[in-house]
Amino acid sequence: MSTAAGTSATIPRELLRRLPILGLLSDELLTQVMSASRLVRFRKKATVILKGQSLDHLSLLVAGKLQVIDHLTDGREIGLNIIQAGNFFGELAVVDRQPRSATLIALTPAMVINVPGEVARKLFFEYPPVAKTMMAHFARVIRRGNDQRSLLSLPNSFQRVFALLDYIKQKGPENTLLIDDMPTHQEVAIMANTSRETVTRALSMLTASGIIEKQVRQLLIRKPVALKRLADGEMLLNPTQKIGAEPPP
Repeated sequence: MSTAAGTSATIPRELLRRLPILGLLSDELLTQVMSASRLVRFRKKATVILKGQSLDHLSLLVAGKLQVIDHLTDGREIGLNIIQAGNFFGELAVVDRQPRSATLIALTPAMVINVPGEVARKLFFEYPPVAKTMMAHFARVIRRGNDQRSLLSLPNSFQRVFALLDYIKQKGPENTLLIDDMPTHQEVAIMANTSRETVTRALSMLTASGIIEKQVRQLLIRKPVALKRLADGEMLLNPTQKIGAEPPP
């Protein structure tokens, strides 16, 4: 892990403008924020944040992918979320100044901008465009937490995998549905609280039935209605079962 003294000279301004919060700032304010911030690089599998740490900064993920993990009372590891490049984290600790509530691990080499908490709080509380953005963000966090709890409450491990895939799918070009930069089987297993072998079998069943199509680091959802029904427990899937074509969206 290495730390640079500043960010403005290291990251092009047009890239900074594409990051959340920073894109809302005036040129002058952006320069002030960047002069106070630090750029940190992490190796793959490095611990970015450790649960319980007292760290007072807002972090923006410039490049790479991080996994948010916690541990159950029996010691098992569970994945809470995956943070993709272009997102931020640490905002709760900045607002309430409490220790970090989860551990973050770098799934790939990562590059992070750390904005001091004092600077971030000034933006949160005194700059209306950022305040509005943060209110919407916290609403999404609450909703995502509710969704995660609902997913983990499902009794069947296969259904949890199906529900997770249905939850993280996104719209692609030409009305397609896909999961871009598909998590590894182990990452999906952690998030669904199951085994890697179960995830592998579930994906194989979905592929054999024509519901999904695997490509390089991408999963195309060919039959989203069928995936949704599996996620809701309205349909069971046999390993060799073929699902008929669905009407176009």
